[in-house]
Amino acid sequence: MRIFNYFILALLGLVSFMVGRTYLLLPSAAPVALIMPQAGEAETAHIAANLSRAITYKTISYGLDVAPDDAAFKGFHTFLATTYPNAHRVMEREIVSNYSLMYRWPAAEPKGKKPIALLAHMDVVPVPERGLGDWAHPPFAGVIDEAGKLWGRGALDDKGILISLMEAAERLARAGFQPDRDIFFLFGHDEELGGDKGAAVIAGLLKKRGIQLAWALDEGSAIAEGLIPGVKSPVALISLGEKGSVTLKFSAEDSGGHSSAPKAFTAASLAAKAGVAVTENPYPLVLDEHLEAMLLAIAPEMDFSKRLAIVNLWATRPLLAEQLAKSPTVGAFMHTTTAFTMMKSGTKTNILPQYGEALVNYRIHPRDSVASVTERARNIVDDERIMITNMGGGREATAMSSVSGKGYRLIAETIREQFGDIPLAPTLTVQGTDARHYGSVADGTYRFMPFVVGPDTLGQIHGTNEHISVVALARQVDFFEALIRRATGEHAP
Repeated sequence: MRIFNYFILALLGLVSFMVGRTYLLLPSAAPVALIMPQAGEAETAHIAANLSRAITYKTISYGLDVAPDDAAFKGFHTFLATTYPNAHRVMEREIVSNYSLMYRWPAAEPKGKKPIALLAHMDVVPVPERGLGDWAHPPFAGVIDEAGKLWGRGALDDKGILISLMEAAERLARAGFQPDRDIFFLFGHDEELGGDKGAAVIAGLLKKRGIQLAWALDEGSAIAEGLIPGVKSPVALISLGEKGSVTLKFSAEDSGGHSSAPKAFTAASLAAKAGVAVTENPYPLVLDEHLEAMLLAIAPEMDFSKRLAIVNLWATRPLLAEQLAKSPTVGAFMHTTTAFTMMKSGTKTNILPQYGEALVNYRIHPRDSVASVTERARNIVDDERIMITNMGGGREATAMSSVSGKGYRLIAETIREQFGDIPLAPTLTVQGTDARHYGSVADGTYRFMPFVVGPDTLGQIHGTNEHISVVALARQVDFFEALIRRATGEHAP
């Protein structure tokens, strides 16, 4: 009985300790509203008109086997030069791989500070003929409607960001601003195809010239509003890295025959079994320090039980990880994902197939690699009848940049200045961006787009009815101007 009493006392003490930690370290907080944008109507209309014109250039990346539209890309180059004369007056422009653009705004007086780079891409994905009729306005017309929405392919991904960067540069140049370090504006032409001829070549040139960037900023995450259950405040998410990817083919061959006298297996069943085996053995879920930081940032608005679990991760981490992973979106941040996506085999229902293949797509967490993913799949399948083939080589995940880096701090400070004291946290980008090519020439690479993403926004990117409000567009310009001033102005660190 005495032991039982001690156990109860210890349990009560533990609960009291956890409750006390919750009240002390993570008190509840009211939702935070965004600061209202400051741009005037005339300036907003001017910026929107320029993006509207930019969208009319069909700088489409159709595929690796389709050459870029020379007239569209070179026409877009000319459009930038004529639309932003002051920016072009102070910056040096270099055309890379025929279509990518490399701008350098040199420091007024060299002070030995490492340059920074602001990235965007001018190419856009195609609009499928089948879905064309579902668009509210033609995707390459750049229509601005009466509600102040600008419609068109690239409004979000990524001409809206590119135009915002050029608008900020034009505004600063017109005002006589002089940076205290070099600023690079690096605009790829094939990001939607992997960036191998654009961003990769630009990064190679920087490396060859001995240029090491202090940090680089690209597209990626944004300000999430209404996307996190239980959190009413907009949450600014800055990506520190991005996942890699690889597709593995699991194939099998067999002698075949007539279906009236089948063996215990067929080439189809062997391939399918391999695909199912790796799918049913997912990677372990890890609630790492970056997801922990995000949870701590948003927790104050959550109910007490959730705050208790988050602030006491030393005791609740495994259970909380399991609960978080019930959301496929959140689970994707926690491990390398495995998706059995395609199956091919057989020619007729009464013929035993002589060949079968299963394709499985992996999105690789920075903890893993293409080689380790392949080896793990081989160990799980463990069948000499299965051939495992890497389709296309794959793409490694990037390293995770530091939250202690100057770039992260400057981006975070500018977010708070422009959008308000909203929750802010590091995260991981699950899609690919041009930023991955700059890892070896930048001390840190970050991914953040200064606009608010809601439940309806995500489907527009690469989807139907892509659009942006003109007010949000003008706010992007304000953000980039403020970031450039903070990073390269007279009192910049």
